[in-house]
Order: sequence, then structure tokens, then C-alpha cells
Amino acid sequence: MENSTSHNGDHNPDTTDSNALKRSVESAGSTLHDSIDKVVDPALDAVGHAGSAAHDAVNRLSSGATHVADRVSEQVSRVYEAPGYAVECSKSWIQDKPLEAVGLALALGFIIGRLTAH
Repeated sequence: MENSTSHNGDHNPDTTDSNALKRSVESAGSTLHDSIDKVVDPALDAVGHAGSAAHDAVNRLSSGATHVADRVSEQVSRVYEAPGYAVECSKSWIQDKPLEAVGLALALGFIIGRLTAH
């Protein structure tokens, strides 16, 4: 049994409609992609700028915090070193002027004694 229908050169209406529908869907998809790109691209740019600004702000804050931490560290060092420096200066002054040191110690002792002898 032979099929007498020939496919050479015949236009099947179902195939033509299918191809037209396929082209319409592809065209609509392409148009939607273009529309999405037009909306998304500016949004991505805005997000990129916001992200960059946020990173810059964090970098400035970090730099400022580092500077403050360095200054605090310097001051803490000075506070810890101050008693040792005072003792060293006192030793040097006492060795250079022992009689004045004894006189000053007696005077301070007398003043403190009078203030506390209530």
C-alpha cells in the first residue's frame, strides 16, 4: 500500500501555521528580552554605584578607625611609660642634688603630716 500523498513542493497548512506561530513566539521572546534588558541595565548600574559608594564609605570609616586606634595606642603607651620616666627623672635629680632632695622630702612629709593630723 502506497501513500499517494506527495510532500515535494506541497505546502501543508499545519506546517505553515506552526512556523508562523514559532516565529511569533520567537519574536515576542526577543522583544521581552530587550524590554527586560532596558529595565535591568539601569538598575544594575544603580546597584553598582550604590555598592561602590558603600565600599568607599566603609574604607573611609576603616581608615578613620585605624587612625583613632593608633592614636589611642600611642596614648596608652605614654600612660604606661610615664611612671617609669618619672622614677628615672627623680633618680637622676636625687643623685645630682641629694641635699635638696632630702630637704624637699622633709618639707613634703611635714606638709602631709599637718594635713592628715586632724
